[in-house]
Amino acid sequence: MSLGDSSDLSNSVDYSILPAMGGVTTANGHPASWAHDGNLWHYIAAQFTLPIPDNPRVQAQLNFYASHIDYLQRVTERAQPYLHMIVSDLQKNNLPLELALLPIVESAYRPDAVSSSNAAGIWQFVPSTGTHFGLARTTWYDGRRDIKASTDAAMSYFTRLRTMFNDDWPVIIASYNGGEGTLQNAIAYNAARGRPTDFWDLTQISRETADYPARLYALVEIFSHPKKYGFTPYPIPNAPVLTEIKLDKSINLGKLAQITGISHDELYRLNPGFDRLITGPQTGHLLVPKSIADQFTPKALEEAEKSARDWGRYTLRRGDSFHKVAYRFGCDVDELIKVNRLSSTYAHPGETIIVPLDRKSHLAGVHDRLYTVRDGDSLWGLSRKFNVDVADIQHMNGLKKDSVIRPGEKLIVGFERDVPAAAAHRDHEKVSKVATSAVRQKHRYTVKKGDTLWNVAQRFSTTVHELLSVNGLKSSEPLQPGQVLVIASTN
Repeated sequence: MSLGDSSDLSNSVDYSILPAMGGVTTANGHPASWAHDGNLWHYIAAQFTLPIPDNPRVQAQLNFYASHIDYLQRVTERAQPYLHMIVSDLQKNNLPLELALLPIVESAYRPDAVSSSNAAGIWQFVPSTGTHFGLARTTWYDGRRDIKASTDAAMSYFTRLRTMFNDDWPVIIASYNGGEGTLQNAIAYNAARGRPTDFWDLTQISRETADYPARLYALVEIFSHPKKYGFTPYPIPNAPVLTEIKLDKSINLGKLAQITGISHDELYRLNPGFDRLITGPQTGHLLVPKSIADQFTPKALEEAEKSARDWGRYTLRRGDSFHKVAYRFGCDVDELIKVNRLSSTYAHPGETIIVPLDRKSHLAGVHDRLYTVRDGDSLWGLSRKFNVDVADIQHMNGLKKDSVIRPGEKLIVGFERDVPAAAAHRDHEKVSKVATSAVRQKHRYTVKKGDTLWNVAQRFSTTVHELLSVNGLKSSEPLQPGQVLVIASTN
């Protein structure tokens, strides 16, 4: 059903004349046609009800947006999958439709937006406010980025602010940015000194909070008179495009995408609250396109749930690199990066990631190999000495690219196996037999430029120790391009 088709909306929609910049006019030249022409942006603008203040701050923000019309057009397209749901929720909560423009100010309708104050999602909730309004944050999920959950929280917040500030919308909007306490204190400050307490006269607020309502009002002006500003918002149909599916178990989103035919990128775009490919043990929901909702059958969800059982949590420790963790849990680095949706291959100690369970571990009995830095050492020199990439040494030790190592400092330069003497003898015999077999079968590898024992061992699912033993090499001898290695591996 299109918004505006239900008769009960007349209780929450005000079609009154909008006081606009420089005087009184309608929100557009033809409010009746805009309300029913099928374009959701037109429908929203036809029902704007908040008076736009004739104020220098609003004019300054209007000048800014008017000079970035191309940007606004891109943002209106980005809002496409979410806008109908947001407008519907605003109407259900009897809130002004101008607030549908607020995510443009907050996040440019980017669910992955994160501010310098760690606010996240299209509504930009900071952790504390998000928690207050019921937005959960776990290893698997961040409700601040969940489109539905964060929109519900925003509706609750605005409803609370509306009651607190008695429908004073400039103050309500500013409170959403700066906090209700800040605005209450600013109003009390002016009142105690006999000064006007109108929002535009408040002085005890930050520049950002002072300009925040002006940004929204500037957008209202442009969306009300798009032709005047050469603006054509992306045409979004006035019809619901998403439906909600309840989750009561953890599922593998990648598996679900494969079964249902939706692309993984699209499933994530609609459900950006999930931090991992696995949704995690908490109950929740998925937003999926209505057009293919019938593909998300109980059987499909059951298969995705079974696939999720193969994964568990692992907390990164100092000295971990994703190469090392991938090797430990029997997967490759690319897989680890993908399932955890990581934007960087830098391993942060204390961060929790998901790893495959019940795969063959290559690192049983393995511990860090430590080296004490001496005078004259460099990361490049250590990488040559221990056949480990410089980047791996940096990752394992939490070093930045410009970090300087100092004499006496202990660095992890790889890892090695703890093997008792008797077991070592048996392993040596086993390695010798494998090596002999490998020679007979001619499992050989020609070293290329940039190769190290470390990355060759990972590539062929073997260990540096085995490569050294099989080929009679010393760890201090760097590999040379063109050198032929015997690989004791069937890979």
